[in-house]
Amino acid sequence: MANDNYRFEQVTWAADAGDIMEVRKKVFVIEQRFDKEILCDTSDGSSYHVIVHDKYAKPIACGRLTPDGKIDKIAVLINHRGEGIGSSILTQLVAIAKSHNIHDLTLNAEKELVRFYDQQSFHIDGPVYMKQGVPHQRMSKKLVNS
Repeated sequence: MANDNYRFEQVTWAADAGDIMEVRKKVFVIEQRFDKEILCDTSDGSSYHVIVHDKYAKPIACGRLTPDGKIDKIAVLINHRGEGIGSSILTQLVAIAKSHNIHDLTLNAEKELVRFYDQQSFHIDGPVYMKQGVPHQRMSKKLVNS
């Protein structure tokens, strides 16, 4: 579970692109060996971003929600996984969606993470497909007004 050693905050791309890109590069390019073209795109400027800093103010995780309801680019540095940080980011992104009246959420999960997203009430929504040599699964979730 995420604890007081971490600071979660909603940020903007304009103010925090450097920290976001640092985490994305370490996870997606260095660790997972994806092409660096996936690091950012034209949706970043209009998306809602969550970033996590450790107690030393170092960025250790991030994620985003696009205005059309796509959750993606969730990244947690390897030495901070298993602490509930990814789950907390997802929870915050869902809360942001609710606060902006975004009711239909989608994401493209790496196949090995489908169970994680299923536990967060996302459901398989389409066939498995390959992305950068890794099997992925589209998943979705409908938010209801509370």
